[in-house]
Formats: sequence, C-alpha cells, structure tokens
Amino acid sequence: MKYYHKIWLVMVFGWVTNYMVRNGLSPVLIPIMDEFGLSHAEAGFLATAFFYSYTMMQLPAGNLGDRLGKKTIVVLAALGWAISSLVTGMARSFVWLLAFRFMTGMAQGSYFSNDRTIIAAYTPKEKMGIGQGVSFTGLGIGMAVGVSLAGVIAQTLGWRWVFYLYSLPALAAALVLLKVVKEPPRPSESAHQERVPYRLVFQHKDIWLYSLGGIAAIYVLWVLATWAPAMFQEIGVKELALASTYSSLLGIAAVPGLLLAGWFSDWMVRRGKGRKAQIAGQMLLTSICVALIGMAIQGRASPWVLAALFFLAGFFFWGIWAPTYALLPEMVPPQVLGTAYGLINTVHFTGSLVAPWLTGLIKDITLSFAWGAYIAAIVSVVGAVFFLAIKPSFRLGPEHRIALGGLPTAERG
Repeated sequence: MKYYHKIWLVMVFGWVTNYMVRNGLSPVLIPIMDEFGLSHAEAGFLATAFFYSYTMMQLPAGNLGDRLGKKTIVVLAALGWAISSLVTGMARSFVWLLAFRFMTGMAQGSYFSNDRTIIAAYTPKEKMGIGQGVSFTGLGIGMAVGVSLAGVIAQTLGWRWVFYLYSLPALAAALVLLKVVKEPPRPSESAHQERVPYRLVFQHKDIWLYSLGGIAAIYVLWVLATWAPAMFQEIGVKELALASTYSSLLGIAAVPGLLLAGWFSDWMVRRGKGRKAQIAGQMLLTSICVALIGMAIQGRASPWVLAALFFLAGFFFWGIWAPTYALLPEMVPPQVLGTAYGLINTVHFTGSLVAPWLTGLIKDITLSFAWGAYIAAIVSVVGAVFFLAIKPSFRLGPEHRIALGGLPTAERG
C-alpha cells in the first residue's frame, strides 16, 4: 500500500464521522419538531444554522492551512465536531440547539479546504480523479450510516442519544488523523516555484464560474439530505427507522457514483479532454432524477420506487464531486490551492443556506415536498450551464490553468 492510499483511507474515515454528525439531524427533525413545537420552515432553519458557520469557515480555514499547515487544522476540526456533537445532545432549548449546530458547522467548515489539499498533495496527477473520488466516498458512507442508525437510535433511546453516540467515532477520527497524516511539503520550499499572490484566486473568471456552478449541486444535495426521511413519511412510511433506512440509499449511492465518475474523469483527461463536460452532464442527469422524485411524491408512489430514484439521484450528484475537485488543482497553482478550495466551497455552500429552509417553507405552503424537488431540478440545470462556460467554453478540450505571476492563462499541458 502506497502512502497516498493510507491518506485516502484516513480521509474517508474522517468524512464518515463528519457526515454521521452532520446528517444525524435529518432523521430526528420530526421528533425535535414535536418536542419544541416547530413548523417545517423553523426545522429547516435549524438545519440551515449549521451551514451559516460552515460556509463562513471555508475561506479562512483554507487560508490558514496554506499559511500555518494543514494537518493541525484537520485534527482540530475533527476534535471540534466530536465535542459539538456531544453538547448538541445536551441542548434543552431551541436556542441552544441552534447554537450547538452553529458550533458544529464551524468545526466541520475547517476540514474541507485542508483535506482536499492534502489529497491533492499526495495523489499522483494521473490518479487525481479517482483519488478525489475514493477519498470523498466517506461523505456518502457517513450519510448512509448516520441517517440509518439515527432513526433506530432515536426510536429506541431518544434523539439526544444520536449525538452522544456519534461523538465517539468523531473523537477516534481526530486521533487517527493526528497519527497518520504528515504535513504536506509547502510549495515554496521548492526552488523552482514562484510566489503566487492570493488575489489571483479571486480575480479569475473561471474560478467564479466553477464556484457558481457548484451552488446548484450543493442545493440539490441538502434538499434531499435534509428532508429525505420526511419525504418518505409523506408518501406513507410511518416508522422513523424505516424511513431513515430508505433514505440511507442516498448516501450508499456515493460509493459507486464517486468511484466510477473519478475513473471516467481520469480516462477523459488521458485522452486530451477536460472534466467540465462530465460535471455538467451529471448535473443534468441529477436534474431528471430529482424531477422524477417530485413526481413520485406527488403521485404517492411506492416507497421502493422513491428509494430507487433517491439512489439514482445520489449516484449522479455524488459523482459530480470527483471530477470537480480533481479539476481545481489543474486550474490553480499549488501555493494557493487551499485558499482556492476554501473560496469555491464558501460559494458552493450558499446553496445550503437556502435549500433546507426554502424546501420546508414550500412544504408548509403546498403541504407537499414535490414542488421543493421540482425547484431543485431547475437549479441543477442552471448549475450545469455555469460549468460549461468555463474556458474553453462549451467545448470538450482541457480547461485553462491560472498562470503564475498574473501572466495570461495557458492550457493544461
């Protein structure tokens, strides 16, 4: 086993515990609504509280990682979400619950931009797509495990025990990261590397197209990930544990989706093509699946039909991220890569600031989640157009790279 394989696996474990804590909320939203007397819109706002701090932390955490070191940030982040999960279970009012989920978002928001940079530093360039894909499967696995177990735990022990128990694997992740991860060598240590000003990341049009396109994918993810158990309950699945089990298929789909998309993305690059067309294509297929989910909810389809559609939607939208995160190191100099990851994820997660709350509000108004799904499908189409506009616009050729020192961009070699 190569060292980069170990890095992939360690990051998978980190993401599993991350998404267990993050998605443990979704199955227990209904019990929390009952305990605190919340509407669907208010419950959606509770889910959104996490994303305000998560989004806020992306850019500063990425920049701190570039300046101070990435290993320290990822270890402290995992320790942070272990502690915040524990205290979430102790919340005795809606205000405290909001505060502790905000705290969870701050911890988890520090992880992504440094984790992706560590993966990019140790993964061979010819395996970047599959490396970003494999290491990102932890999100789907964590979602599947977190959602399915949370339903069972909440039904037997109460919703607070979900967060008590989920703090334990998170603590283990912090210890494993501390032991295994080595700080990547800084690019400036290489004599041939030029100094790259951080402003290049913020001034480049293609980075902003990339960032805006990702908003749609994150919006779709958190419409489905937040409300999946409630959607199954809307079509007649009464038991919370069973609704959560069906919903876990959304996360399970990440494993084949990311692995196949990452492999295909590398295959395309080896043949002189870019990655953005694949990203846009998967967003369009996601849009079709999400629209069908809306129709299934509206028509009160069989739970197995809805579960199959959730799996397909998950397969396509999880697969978006393998080529997406493999593309950024090919566009951005390594000296500012952490900052770039922080910027794009800050913009991407503005979609999560709207998705849970807006979908809950639509449910309150229309008495159905169907229209929430239809709107998510439209948003996904718009995102695909942004990705296709990255240079060379609406073509299959390799994307352009930000040149050092502000020189004109050149195509990836």
